[in-house]
Amino acid sequence: MAERKFIIRLNGLPVGNHLYEFKVDNTFFDTRDYSDIKGANVNVEVELLKQNNLINLTFNLSGTLSVLCDRCTKPYDVEIDSVEKMHLRFGNPDEPHAEDVFVLPHGENELDVSPPLYEFIALALPTRLVPCEEDETFVCDEETLNKLNNISVDEPEPKPETSIWDRLKNINNN
Repeated sequence: MAERKFIIRLNGLPVGNHLYEFKVDNTFFDTRDYSDIKGANVNVEVELLKQNNLINLTFNLSGTLSVLCDRCTKPYDVEIDSVEKMHLRFGNPDEPHAEDVFVLPHGENELDVSPPLYEFIALALPTRLVPCEEDETFVCDEETLNKLNNISVDEPEPKPETSIWDRLKNINNN
């Protein structure tokens, strides 16, 4: 389901440069399941260059994202500043096309930028979210770390004297 505020109307758009501004906040991520991002305050500028048969989009992202520490799950904010590009053309999406070009069906009147916007924001995050390793003022939640350290890990099951495959080989002998 497309959010109306992240729609760019394409019909009647003249050839040339166009600038769009979007604000990504907490509600953007509330509608997406399984998101590591718990909150956001991101300003997005989309520079759209429309040509006769091609549309080039440049996404400029800057702001903060609220995420959880990978180690202790304590919330903290991450600054992002990223530039991403996207290329669109009109045609038949089933026909072969370049991997970095998205194909819109002929007659498509609107472009929903929320799916690529979500991906670009997620890609702007660091791969490891452990702020205590980079910021000396950030202190991990000791209570959570103690609970994690006290969780007993089950001992692996002892291996049977013979493997299941050896026992299956002998099934015809009985």
